[in-house]
Amino acid sequence: MSSSAVDRSLSPSPTRKRNSWGMDEDPFHDAWSHHAPRYGTPPADEDSSSLAGPSSVVSLFEDDDDAHLTGRHDDVTPKRQRTLRYSASPSPLRKTGTAIKHVSQNLRRASVRVVNMASVGLERLPDDKKDDDDHLPDLAQTLPIRGRTLGFLGPTSSVRLACFKFLVYPWTEPIILLLIIFNAVVLTIQAARSSTLTDSDLPIAVTGYFHTWEDYALFALFVVFTLEAFARIAVSGLLFDPDVRVSWSMAALILPSASPQTSTIQRSDTLALPFRLSVAASNALTRANAPYLRHSWSRIDALAIVSFYASFALSLASLESGTTASTHIRVFRALAALRTARLLTITAGTTAILHSLKTAQPLLASVAYFVVFAMGLFSIIGVQTFKGSLRRTCMLQPTLGEGEIDLGNSCGGFVDPLTGNDAAYITSGNRTGDIKGYICPLGQICREKDTNPLGNIESFDTIYYSVLQVIIIASANGWSPLMYSILDAEYFVASIFFILCVVILNFWLINLFVAVITNTFGAIRAETKKSAFGAGDAIAPAVVDPADDGWASSPTAATHPAIRRRANPAAILVRHWSMYWFFVILALASLALQATRTPDITPHQEHVLFLSELFITGLFDIEILLRIAGAFPDWRTFLGFGAHVGGDKGAARKEKDRRGPGQNWLDLGLAVATSVIQIPVIQRSSLYPWFTIFQLMRFYRVILVVPRMKPLLLAVFGNMYGLVNMTLFLILINFIAALVAVQFLRGDLSSDLPMNFGTIYNSFLAVYQVFSSENWTDVLYNTAKAESALGQGIITVLFVSGWLLFANFIVLQMFIAVINENFDVAEEAKKGKQAKTYWATTAPEEARATWIRRLNPYRWIRARPVEVRVEALPAGLVLPMQKSLVQAYSVPRDVFEDKDGKKANGSDTASMRTAAGTARHYSSKSLTALQKLFAGEQKGDIPLKTLRHARSETVGGGDALDDETERHLELIAAVRNETQTSNEEANDALYERRAQKADFIRDHPSYDKTFWIFSQKNYLRRWCQMLVQPAGGPRIFGTQQSPLFYPLFQVFLTLVVVGGIVVESVAHPVYRRNYFQTHGPVRGAWFDICESAFGLVFVVEFLVKIVADGFLFTPNAYVRSIWNLLDFVIMAGLLVNVTTGLIFVGGLSRVTRSLKALRALRLITLIDQMRTTFESLIISGALRILDAGILAILYMIPYAVWGLNIFNGKMNECNDTGVDGATSCLNEYPNTVYDDSSFGFLVPRVWDNPAPSTVFSFDTFRSSLLILFEIVSLEGWVDVMGVATSITGDNQQPENNVAQVNAIFFLIYNLLGAVVILTLFVSIIIGNFSSRTGSAFLTAQQREWIDLQRLFRRMRPSKEPRRRPTWPIRAWCFDRAVDKKGWWSRCMTAVFVVHIIVLMTQTFSTQNVVDGLRNDFFLVSTSIYCVDVLVRLYGLGWKSYKHNGWNTFDVVVAGGSLITTLIVRFGTIGFAVSQLQKLFLVCIAFKLVQRTDSLNKLFKTAVSSLPNIFSLLGLWLILFFFFGILFLEVFGLTKWNTGETRTQNFSSMGSTLVMLTFFTTGEGWNQYMHDYAIIYPRCTNLNTEENSDCGSVGWAFTLFIAWNLLSMYIFVNMFTGVVVENFSYVFQTTSSSNSVTRSQMRIYKKVWAEFADPQTGYLERKNYVRFLGRLSGVFEARIYPADFSIPNIQAQCKPSVESSYASRGRIVDGIDLEKLDKTLDRIDYASIRKRRATYCRIYHEVLVTHTNGRMSYTDMLILLAHHKIIVDREALILKDLVSRTGTTKLVTDLVNLDRVRSLLKTISHRRRFLQYKRQMLSASEPDIPSIVVDVMPATPPYTTRDISSAIYSTPSSPTPQRFFAPDVSLSSSTQLQRSSRRTSDISMLSGDIAGGFKSRESSISIEDPQQILQAMDNSVWGDLMMQAEEEENR
Repeated sequence: MSSSAVDRSLSPSPTRKRNSWGMDEDPFHDAWSHHAPRYGTPPADEDSSSLAGPSSVVSLFEDDDDAHLTGRHDDVTPKRQRTLRYSASPSPLRKTGTAIKHVSQNLRRASVRVVNMASVGLERLPDDKKDDDDHLPDLAQTLPIRGRTLGFLGPTSSVRLACFKFLVYPWTEPIILLLIIFNAVVLTIQAARSSTLTDSDLPIAVTGYFHTWEDYALFALFVVFTLEAFARIAVSGLLFDPDVRVSWSMAALILPSASPQTSTIQRSDTLALPFRLSVAASNALTRANAPYLRHSWSRIDALAIVSFYASFALSLASLESGTTASTHIRVFRALAALRTARLLTITAGTTAILHSLKTAQPLLASVAYFVVFAMGLFSIIGVQTFKGSLRRTCMLQPTLGEGEIDLGNSCGGFVDPLTGNDAAYITSGNRTGDIKGYICPLGQICREKDTNPLGNIESFDTIYYSVLQVIIIASANGWSPLMYSILDAEYFVASIFFILCVVILNFWLINLFVAVITNTFGAIRAETKKSAFGAGDAIAPAVVDPADDGWASSPTAATHPAIRRRANPAAILVRHWSMYWFFVILALASLALQATRTPDITPHQEHVLFLSELFITGLFDIEILLRIAGAFPDWRTFLGFGAHVGGDKGAARKEKDRRGPGQNWLDLGLAVATSVIQIPVIQRSSLYPWFTIFQLMRFYRVILVVPRMKPLLLAVFGNMYGLVNMTLFLILINFIAALVAVQFLRGDLSSDLPMNFGTIYNSFLAVYQVFSSENWTDVLYNTAKAESALGQGIITVLFVSGWLLFANFIVLQMFIAVINENFDVAEEAKKGKQAKTYWATTAPEEARATWIRRLNPYRWIRARPVEVRVEALPAGLVLPMQKSLVQAYSVPRDVFEDKDGKKANGSDTASMRTAAGTARHYSSKSLTALQKLFAGEQKGDIPLKTLRHARSETVGGGDALDDETERHLELIAAVRNETQTSNEEANDALYERRAQKADFIRDHPSYDKTFWIFSQKNYLRRWCQMLVQPAGGPRIFGTQQSPLFYPLFQVFLTLVVVGGIVVESVAHPVYRRNYFQTHGPVRGAWFDICESAFGLVFVVEFLVKIVADGFLFTPNAYVRSIWNLLDFVIMAGLLVNVTTGLIFVGGLSRVTRSLKALRALRLITLIDQMRTTFESLIISGALRILDAGILAILYMIPYAVWGLNIFNGKMNECNDTGVDGATSCLNEYPNTVYDDSSFGFLVPRVWDNPAPSTVFSFDTFRSSLLILFEIVSLEGWVDVMGVATSITGDNQQPENNVAQVNAIFFLIYNLLGAVVILTLFVSIIIGNFSSRTGSAFLTAQQREWIDLQRLFRRMRPSKEPRRRPTWPIRAWCFDRAVDKKGWWSRCMTAVFVVHIIVLMTQTFSTQNVVDGLRNDFFLVSTSIYCVDVLVRLYGLGWKSYKHNGWNTFDVVVAGGSLITTLIVRFGTIGFAVSQLQKLFLVCIAFKLVQRTDSLNKLFKTAVSSLPNIFSLLGLWLILFFFFGILFLEVFGLTKWNTGETRTQNFSSMGSTLVMLTFFTTGEGWNQYMHDYAIIYPRCTNLNTEENSDCGSVGWAFTLFIAWNLLSMYIFVNMFTGVVVENFSYVFQTTSSSNSVTRSQMRIYKKVWAEFADPQTGYLERKNYVRFLGRLSGVFEARIYPADFSIPNIQAQCKPSVESSYASRGRIVDGIDLEKLDKTLDRIDYASIRKRRATYCRIYHEVLVTHTNGRMSYTDMLILLAHHKIIVDREALILKDLVSRTGTTKLVTDLVNLDRVRSLLKTISHRRRFLQYKRQMLSASEPDIPSIVVDVMPATPPYTTRDISSAIYSTPSSPTPQRFFAPDVSLSSSTQLQRSSRRTSDISMLSGDIAGGFKSRESSISIEDPQQILQAMDNSVWGDLMMQAEEEENR
């Protein structure tokens, strides 16, 4: 079956209507159940609307994909067939002409994209189609000459017309494109020559501009660019629209253009960000031929042109490249390079990426605003807390007459040489401060300097320096040295600031950028059906057979009929499975041979390797020749040039999938390349090691046969074209940034620096280093220090930090969106996935034969049941007997649940009453919280059939309306007994399964006896059962866990675990060593006793559990729970530790002592939320994460061999930098410690591997693979690259930047490895989150509804008083409190803004006057704040005021700020008071979050993810303690190496946890790993481990790599998944959320506050009708619109002046009847019928869903949304839709019942009226005796369903009933006839029976009376209807 045929078979039939759930009306159909790959994306939907308008659909991302990189070209659209003709080849001239035509067309398209003379939007730029140029914009039409430009160039101006002709000339755009490319080439050539500082610290002064030919070329280019810009301005205008008069120009800047070609986009006051509106606005702007400066690219061009001429002028004045700050202004030269930025649109793919970024710009800007605000707050705190801290360093005191030596170690005190006590540091004014931080040892003094470290840049002294440090912390790279410097200068608790900053900014808020990019790009793909990365149609990758998950095998003749029919022996040979595996093994052997290379390889071994590789290459050449021969006679199919003919199509397609043209091209290319490099000239050259990559690329065959790798590879690289486009975009944007940087910094940095911006290549490396964020602070500080002396330091800092923020936080995250695009599920496949998931979760679970069941000995023991003598037992009572048997043991009903947690019977309240056979009630909230904490919360949906029973239990008697509703539900339940039957059957199945277990226990009485001793009646066992929760589900017999004792026992266990962690934190290895040194090696130390007690508690818990439920072969055995097994392992480990600790003093070894760490894992098994989080985040996604890890390792293996081939033995260096190489690296050389001639000493010279930050080499395969694994985490790769670029040759001393070409190896590895592999982890974890939560399968409408529900649940009803106070003063305060946009609110906002600005003015410099004025302002601002609080408190009253959380915040912060400020200003300042004042003053800044809509929205968005983040942090904290204890016990006594300091070690729990924190961000983890792998003889290894300071290679590599993988790769990325998952509803702004505006919600809140109970906040039943009648806007539920209400109609029908001339008989009671007729004629009766039906459904649903006669704010809001905003079938997930469908049917039946009752009452009233009329007529006639015989009604047919309540009960309607009715009669054809179009309403609930209405959710289509009666045919009241009709016809 062909690929196209498969696509056609999966697409819906054009003649068959499909609903939103797939095939026909079956919501459980899964169209992809047999074809969905494990990692793949089903095809995208084809009928969704476009995002950017019609133009974007046609030409946004359509690419030709010439290279066929996607491998997805099975388009089912019809194409013109081409006939293959075997004729003479075309002439060379014709070939040349065709080639020239294609080149010119491609150049034309590229020029339109880059130059864009028409100034159209990115979404309208052309693609790369190879057909005609009809779709290219016509400049003559898109550049109309209209109006007047520049104030004097009119439509007939010759200059303007000449410019117009110049612009529309066909070759103008191509020429400008070539000039832009030439500009980039000239700049590159100009920067290719190295220019760095040599001996002098200042650059060489340059005068004039023209020095080289490049200068002349650039000048000529910008003259042309200037002419082009002038032509554009002359044609389209500069700033103002040409059609706008000059006098109105300023208004044109503010107001939209009046041109008919422009359109104004009004932004609605929506509750979501304007995603669609931003796109529409940009489209309207770009289609208007906007003036020059109103186009983004034109503004960049103008900036570049102006900057060039400014640079030219500065050069002529010798002010551009001078040696002082006033004569060194190179910023304009750098800005001139931005002209090349247009090359970002050189291809259609990069253009699409730019368009996607532009679409995401509004959201990105909002998130950036929010992140900057958070950074500002942290910066203010940093200034307040750490200003001046980094100025303090330890100074070495002179001993031999030299000066003080700055040791560079931050400090907070020193040891006084006179007293020997600690002394405070000395300030710059020779005053003393406080003693804190690191204490300088004897011989040193802690002194405060005048400058800060790193050129006075690293500091918190001012707000701008503090902002820079916060940016460094937020980048999570380079922050740990800063933190430890602060810890040395301040207190250790200061680490909390840095950790919180990393967690909040990097882990949480900055991930909002990832959320914006992934969600926005995903929305673009869903809306446009185009990839956001220009990959053309967003179709699915090739579907992979799930069988390919295993070991791949070659096709055989037995399985392929097409192969059997072929007689080609080469094909038979190649397709044999042995040949397939032979070459897989051969590829592995080739890599293994090259991996044996070492620096000590002999010439003989080198020759053997050469011959082996030559032989392997020859075999692969033979294989490719056989494959080509096997393709005959259809040899074109081998390269994809022809169609496959003959043979079985299914076999052919399978063969094509196995070796398609893409793989054939790859293998052919590798065969040719590997053969060419074996030529002796190439093989002996220095380039041969680089060419070995072609040999190593054959390893891909091995990767494909590894299980599960092929589908993962297809998922990752399925959008290969998108990856290529993104990679090209990344290279281009880095190249442009490098051009700007090299023009700005070239020649200003020393040549000794690795990144000196001396050449364009070095600049590219530096810019890419900042992009990767690895050691980006080195580039920042080096460039800032160099440029500070030249007056460009601020600009340099802004450029480097700004590039980091944009490149790392936005551009790098786009790779996540590329890969995540392949994991998305297509729209039309999502509901099928939902159906499959729903069926899997609701279908009865098949019994699985577990190992416990298979080994259960009771299966082979003869049953010995307890005999019960029962006589005459009916056979039909077997199942009820079993139910009774189960229920007889007081089993709570809530235990009978399905896998979704749905209750099978009864309510939660009733279940808890019968739990454990007791009637105790524990109403304490604390016990309830503990029960939820440890046992979890059982949630489930109550079945609809139990709604009646639940209501009868909760609603008290005595309410007539509720009693009537109960009778209605009774009647409907009797009618719809099939639903009850189905529910009963489901419940019976659940009962049956438990009954079978009960039967087995009854047949084997000893089976339920623990240890064959303790039965269920044993008191000890019953007490034990009350303490613990059973494993494997609730107990069938026995006692359930106690709601009192169980949580208390769990609390006790938790306290024991916490106590164990505290004991370990105190009694760490250093403490124990000191303890034993002081007290001797004694047993029974206090910490050993504690360990024994803790172990004993866990043993007791184990005994309690096995006594309660048994250990192995019992119904609820201990081993049936995975958490019990983990508890058992933990207990066993602790017992081993306790036992060895009691036998051996101090423990046996570090292995046994490390078992203490297991106790921390008990917190996971004890707390339910931790168990759930661990299972959902770790266990559920472990397999896919393991897949990603295996793929990463398989990628590293060939790369490690490649690095081994290139750098083998070339990276060694001598520790004496003054020698030339290994031959002179002998003897000793003098060395100094502090880079000073003093304190010199001799050290031996060593020729060894380099160690810039960590020890590494490429000398062996093992070491090569290790260093590549280390740098894939982006840690240390810059250092390794720096060593590689310094290689000068074998055994030669390295030289800085002498071999920069070697950086290509690391750039490629970093781009493909660190970027793709790391983002693969992120994508997989995001996919796990979305799959676990089900959001991966949500359609756009479903996601929108879920997001809207979040929005509704986030809102709270207004607590403002209903009435405005009458007393003037309080009324004034009330107005100030409720007016959110009034002058008072604006003034308070201004006060808060000024307050923040004043906070930012704090500096390190101590100025008493300024500080006093600042404190005075704080006193005034806090006083105003307090006045505002008092005003609002007095106006609203305390009851209303306290309900808002922000008001409580105001009371605390305003009061605290005022009190602490008064103390600081007029009292004695203490440390605690000072810190509290700073905290309160900063908290005031949060008021801007409340008062700014964008900040408030994003703040609530971020807060919405807090519950999941806290759960993740809790689990992460447990693992922190687990690994912390491990590191503490294993490395607590290890000798410090190069990286360890007083605070950077594993000697205490606090320092260990901080170390693990910065390891999590990838900071220096590999350096410490090698440090703690220290072994003898570099350490002291004595007889006992307590006296040994050696580390361990095995422990170091195991623990560090395990923590790196678990924390950095998994948990950090889980934060990203959580934020992305909870961010979605910010960007959802489609129909539903757009219709719910803030004004609509304010109206709803106002109406709710008017009718809701002020005490409870609920809406009482008596106010339902009035509440629904007052709603307006989107939630309007009234029957008649407001315009047709009685007061409005009366107002419209008042007599006018013209009415005086009319007949006075037409005016009755002040109403003009003619106007009344006209007004009533305007009523749309069809609409009124629909509105009435909707009202009926809303009212009845409120009646049956309210709780205790009242509705909550959120419940009513969601109920109204179901009827007024969404379409249930489209917006609800399947599980909710099933539940909602039941509710809908119930409401439909109630509506129909009410219609019937109203109709019957109408008939009854009519009969009474006719009877009364006859009586009146008979009374007026003569009294003639007559005999009247009444016809008795026929007896209704017998039925078991009682409908008496439906006939005789008083009808309930939300409006009073009128006791008159229209003339309604029943005809014989059962049609209902109306006597008039306008009739009186019988009931607002009864509706119009003849109305046409189809409900959104109704299961009955109400189109006409016939359908209503047909719907009633099968009901019990249908018979009565027919009887009444017959009676009326008589």
